[in-house]
Amino acid sequence: MHKTLISIVIVVVLATAPCQFVFGQSTTGNWAAVQAVAVDDRLIVKQKDGKTIEGKMIEASETNLTMSRSGKVINIARDAIRQIEHSTGKAAKGKWAAIGTGVGAAAGAGIGATKYRADRDDYGIYPVMGAIIGAGVGAVSGFMFGASRRQRELIYTAP
Repeated sequence: MHKTLISIVIVVVLATAPCQFVFGQSTTGNWAAVQAVAVDDRLIVKQKDGKTIEGKMIEASETNLTMSRSGKVINIARDAIRQIEHSTGKAAKGKWAAIGTGVGAAAGAGIGATKYRADRDDYGIYPVMGAIIGAGVGAVSGFMFGASRRQRELIYTAP
C-alpha cells in the first residue's frame, strides 16, 4: 500500500511537471529564442547586477539587446543579462476586479453581520457598510492582482 501511494505521487508529479524538467531540456544560452521574439512583444530582463528591466522588444543582435521602455531606447549587453522572460497575454484587470468586488462584499457583509444585533437601533448598518467597504477593497485588490497576471515564459538563461 505504501509503495503504491509513493508510485502514484511520483507519476502525478512527473506528469504535471514542466517538460523541460522531465526531459532535461533547457533554455540555457538559447540566444536564438531571444532573436525570434517579435517586435513590440513584452520582455522582462533580469541583469547580472540584480536589476530587472521590463520593456518592449526592438532588436536582438549577437551581442546586444535593444528595448524600449517608457518611450526611451535601452541597450543591454548580452554579457550583462542573467535571464529573459517573454510576457504574453492580456492582463485581465476587469475580470479580477469583478471577482475581488464580489469576494470583498461578501467578506465585508459577513464581518458586519457579526456586529449586528436585532435588539439595538441602527445596528443594521454594519452589514451594509461592511459590504460597501469590502467591495471597494476587493475591487482595488482584484484590479492590482489582475494587472500582474500575464503569462511568462523563460526564453533565455545566461550560461
